[in-house]
Amino acid sequence: MFKGGPYAWSNENQPTGTDTYTDKNHERLGITEGDYVEVDVKDSDIILKPRKLIDPSQGWYWTKEWQKMEVDVDEEIEKDQLSAKFESAEEGLKWLKK
Repeated sequence: MFKGGPYAWSNENQPTGTDTYTDKNHERLGITEGDYVEVDVKDSDIILKPRKLIDPSQGWYWTKEWQKMEVDVDEEIEKDQLSAKFESAEEGLKWLKK
């Protein structure tokens, strides 16, 4: 059963060993092109489960916004645009509040 109720469709396995599903079924499964799908077999049923390779609790790191900030920081490091070294956390916090 998928979100919103049970759905059924037939699909032809390709000679390459791949299966192709319509965009409508991608939406029902909550997957996009290139996503991984776990295939389980229970009795005579095939069960498809969308799987992400990224731990959901760390998904923020892989967002476009965060990756852009990573690139920006790498550029700042290359240009030697770093803060001074601090003797204590308090010293660092004072510098940040300037």
